[in-house]
Amino acid sequence: MHALILIAGLAMTAPQPAAEQPQQQEATPEASAAVAKVSALTRDTRGRPTIEAEINGKGPFRMVFDTAAQTSLLTPTLVDELGLPAIGEMEVGGVAGQQQAALYGVDHFKTALFDRTAVGMIALPNATVTEARGIVGMEMFTQSRVVVDNAAERLTIEPSGSSTTDFVAVVGRLSDSGLLEVPVEIDGVTFNALIDTGASVSVASGGALKALGWTDTDPRLAPAGAIRGATDHGTAVLKGAVGRIRLGPVNFRDVPLIFVAGEASETKEGQTPNLILGSDLLNTLDSFALDFPKAELQIRVPQQQRP
Repeated sequence: MHALILIAGLAMTAPQPAAEQPQQQEATPEASAAVAKVSALTRDTRGRPTIEAEINGKGPFRMVFDTAAQTSLLTPTLVDELGLPAIGEMEVGGVAGQQQAALYGVDHFKTALFDRTAVGMIALPNATVTEARGIVGMEMFTQSRVVVDNAAERLTIEPSGSSTTDFVAVVGRLSDSGLLEVPVEIDGVTFNALIDTGASVSVASGGALKALGWTDTDPRLAPAGAIRGATDHGTAVLKGAVGRIRLGPVNFRDVPLIFVAGEASETKEGQTPNLILGSDLLNTLDSFALDFPKAELQIRVPQQQRP
C-alpha cells in the first residue's frame, strides 16, 4: 500500500536535484545539538500543528509542522510574494496520486527549531489544504527526537535518545521515505500506521476494509465525498466508526475513520494494510515524541496512570 503513504497529505517523492540547484541540506549534528530547541505550538483551523517561520528575512509566516512530509513546501501566493526563483521541479504525492510541482530556491529558512541557508522548497499544488503559508517537513529532523507537547502547546527538538521519563515507547520502522510508521491494532487487526500531524483526519486504506471484514457497501459505512492532500486531485472516501484503535499504551474507543473507497482489490495477499494516524487522534495525546534514529513513537503516560 505504498500509495497510502502519500495520502497523508504531504509525503514527497524527491528526485535528486540538478548540480546547479541549491541543495536541500542534510541533517547534521547541529540539527541535534545538545541544547534542546523549543517553538510555540499553534494550530490551523483543521487542528494541525503550526509554527512560525521566517523566509529570506521576511515574516513570520505560519506553517504546518508535518511529520509525514519529507520536505518543506510554500503556498504559491507566498512564492509570488517573496519573488523566489524557480530552480526546477519535484514530484509531490497526494491523495489521488502524484504530480509535478515547481521547486524554488530559498536563501534563508529560519524557525525557532532550525536555521538553514540555500534550501530548495516546493510550491504546494493544493494551496487550499490549509490557511497556513506553507509546510515544515522532516528533512531538518532526521537525526533528532521531535516532541509534540499538546498540553504545554510547544514543540521541542532534542537529541535522539533524550530523557524519556513518563514516556512509553512504541517501536516502529522508518519507511523508504524516512517517515515513521508504527504498529496499531484496529478491532484486533494489526496495521502499519504512518504518524501524520499534517493530516487533519485519520485515513485507512480500502484494504483495511477487507482486513476488518467490511465491504464498500457495508451499512456501517456512508459516503463522505472526496479527500484531497498535497495535490490538486481528489479521491472518493467512505466514513465509518471502529470499536477500538490500540496504539501502544493508549486505546481510542468508538473512533470515526475515513476509508479510501474501492481500493480493497489492490491489496496483495499477505500485505498489511496501512493507516494514516492524523491530528484528530494525535491531538488527544497529552504529549508524544518521534525519535527518528530509534524509529520510535514515544507517548507520555504519567507513572500513576500506567497499568
